Amino acid sequence: MNSEVLAHYGRLVEETLTVPLCITWVEDLPAADALAAAGRREDGMGSRTYAETVQAAYDAIPVHAGAALAGALGEWTVLVEPNGFQGSRPDVLTGLSRRGRALSVFWNANGDGQLAYAEHGRLLAVFDLFDPEELEELPAALSAWTELAEQDDPRVAGLALGEAVTRRRLEPGWLAGEHMSAVLDAPQDIVDTSAVDQDRIDHLAYLAEDPRVADLVANPDPGRTREIAALLAETACELSGLDMPVTRRVVTSLAQAPGPAVLVELRDEVRHLSEDLRAQTPAADAPPLTIEHWHARFMAVQVLEAALGEDAKAAAQDAIWRIGMMRLGDRGGRRVGTLMGVLEQMRTST
Repeated sequence: MNSEVLAHYGRLVEETLTVPLCITWVEDLPAADALAAAGRREDGMGSRTYAETVQAAYDAIPVHAGAALAGALGEWTVLVEPNGFQGSRPDVLTGLSRRGRALSVFWNANGDGQLAYAEHGRLLAVFDLFDPEELEELPAALSAWTELAEQDDPRVAGLALGEAVTRRRLEPGWLAGEHMSAVLDAPQDIVDTSAVDQDRIDHLAYLAEDPRVADLVANPDPGRTREIAALLAETACELSGLDMPVTRRVVTSLAQAPGPAVLVELRDEVRHLSEDLRAQTPAADAPPLTIEHWHARFMAVQVLEAALGEDAKAAAQDAIWRIGMMRLGDRGGRRVGTLMGVLEQMRTST
């Protein structure tokens, strides 16, 4: 795969597509029909940019399934769902492909991801975006994936596959422009009112138990970005059991908006910790629990390194991506998902 293509989507993921996402490329189907297949609400229709659709999605959840943006890209329609997944559902994807082809790439903050492909109403491939080693025989249209699966960032690989299939590039300018957008309702067979009400109750209960996150939700001032990085670093350490003087210093310092000199000093300490952990890499035949414990601690160090980045906003975004590769559980998932929404609010308000 051309390195320039990968570099393009690497920048797009780092700078623009910073939230959990589902992107679906649909051949020969108008945007209005694509949104209808995804479950659009007539009272939530409008023209929005990608950034405005992100906000609409977070405003809609959990009462609705989110929001989506749909617009033409050559002879294809691109359906973009921030923090959504309707396009990745087999029954939706097969409907979208009734006139041709449809490819969907999905990832979330919990390290889950899926790539699915359909042609003329038939689902031909569904596999884990983050575990390409389990692939079976691929349709000819997805032949580029054999090489792309070797990339370090599966999100970039998935987007590059979209370009390989459609021969159309998704540009920042397309995302910045206004396209048809709608609030989505999940199909009735997968959602009911009691479940929605319970999710809202559970989320409010979580915020009551996590007052620092609740305060960020209430006051998402862009100057508080380091607080998000501090909470992500703290969460990674709690999830992995990584508790030592250097990790405590990192969490405490980030919460106090450290200056450049302190960040440099802490980055050096964390780098040494990372080197020590690499030296302790367990053997391939070590007990699975030993390997899992080491991997969790190593991933937590990656989160700490990201959170200490020089630019506060970039550091928080990178830390969110890295912690998304850990096993978060319900509480960790709620915290990370909520902080992701706060960070996006900060980004769109500046």
